[in-house]
Amino acid sequence: MDYIRVAALLAHPILASALIFWLWQQYSWRKQSRILKGEERRAAIEKHQKSGELILWSGFAVVGVAFLGRMLAGWRSQGDLFAEIWPTSLHGFIGPLGLILLLVMVNLGKKAKAKRDSNDNYAVEKLKHGRAADFIMALVFIHAFLGFLYIFSVI
Repeated sequence: MDYIRVAALLAHPILASALIFWLWQQYSWRKQSRILKGEERRAAIEKHQKSGELILWSGFAVVGVAFLGRMLAGWRSQGDLFAEIWPTSLHGFIGPLGLILLLVMVNLGKKAKAKRDSNDNYAVEKLKHGRAADFIMALVFIHAFLGFLYIFSVI
């Protein structure tokens, strides 16, 4: 068995599992936000915003590791670094799409923050951000399940 290839391909699911856990904690903000009041709530909102942006950049890193793993697999099997870089499964196509949706959700969160600061239609923007989060979490679990199945075809 080619250990470099296996390590490169397993780095993505390990990092992605950590990212999913972090996303779930971020998603559970809704429940926490109903309890907090005053200064404690403002501090939690700031933490939520910073964490959301870090999750976005971590998502870029996880997708980058996936592409790097595919590049190394192509190089080890065919001698060409770019032989297997493009996704060949539904799991592979959903990953970059999910990253784009995550970027959209972070931007919706920034718009909601701007509306909150100006007291201008905050509830609508907050609802859009929340609905985007619902949709992304559903996609995350579908993507993770497809990735779990995909591991068996790779290894």
